[in-house]
Amino acid sequence: MTTPKIKITYFDIEGAAEPVRLAFVLAGVPFEDDRIKFPEWGELKPKTPHGTVPVMTIDDGPMKTQSGAMLRYAATLDKIGALYPTDKMYDVEQAIGVIGDMTRSWTPNLYISMRPKAFGYPEDFPKTDEGKAKIASMRKEWVETELPKWLGFLSDMIDANGGTYLCGGDKPTIADCMAVPTIRNFTRGHIDHVDVDCVAKCNPKIAAYVERF
Repeated sequence: MTTPKIKITYFDIEGAAEPVRLAFVLAGVPFEDDRIKFPEWGELKPKTPHGTVPVMTIDDGPMKTQSGAMLRYAATLDKIGALYPTDKMYDVEQAIGVIGDMTRSWTPNLYISMRPKAFGYPEDFPKTDEGKAKIASMRKEWVETELPKWLGFLSDMIDANGGTYLCGGDKPTIADCMAVPTIRNFTRGHIDHVDVDCVAKCNPKIAAYVERF
């Protein structure tokens, strides 16, 4: 089978594209990693199908959307079938679902500083003393009370499946491709009021899992 020509366009951050990038790397499939700068987005946005990124093209064809579809497509190109094994399909999808639930739980705490009007606050709320205090309080409380719970769910999956990856075996699946960047997001120091050591402090097993990946 001829390897298709693949191009993934996204910002120069991990974000929604990183699981897809990781899956292609693990599958041994070369791709063009087109990383745009934020000022370039205004010009590109109306050219995309849904006004969102990442977008992917295959053999210079039309832009394709939805990072979850891209992730599963990458798995189909894995010649050894390790990224999305048929005998572990339910386990993989279950893990992806838990990671998605974790992300949805965290998102309001992140975006309240970027899109305050979406949460019922005025546009300048993040710049006010009240807003700064609210953002700090929300993020610290989530990291203290919710992060350990979600990481515990993932740690339990790893333990139940042999102690290596979320769905067992000696190779990662697309669930791990999604989990690792999601967890790493809390440790990179780019989010105010989130301790870069929060993952290691509340779940050393998960910190070791990310390092092992």
